Amino acid sequence: MEFDNGSNDFQIQSNQLLSEGPLKKRIRSGANARERDRTQSVNSAFDVLRAMIPIDPPDRKLSKIETLQLATKYISHLSQILNSGEDSEQAHSFYDVCIFCLTNKINS
Repeated sequence: MEFDNGSNDFQIQSNQLLSEGPLKKRIRSGANARERDRTQSVNSAFDVLRAMIPIDPPDRKLSKIETLQLATKYISHLSQILNSGEDSEQAHSFYDVCIFCLTNKINS
């Protein structure tokens, strides 16, 4: 590594060493490991959330977007039941079909 009359040769050569050497591989390897851990953590959280949502059939694996959409609907459904203070069958009109109540009846 030479420094030539104020030019950027030193900086260019040091950047080449970082991009080509084992240091970059170690840095990339560490970043990959952290990303794998993060992905596994997110997937585990989705598995826990999926287990909380009543679905039919119970062994069906929901996609991530389906899980989020159903979780939102299920939370809303539970809120309505709590706020109405009535039994779930009385809270819905004759034409309303609640997939969550229906799933619970089928699985019981």
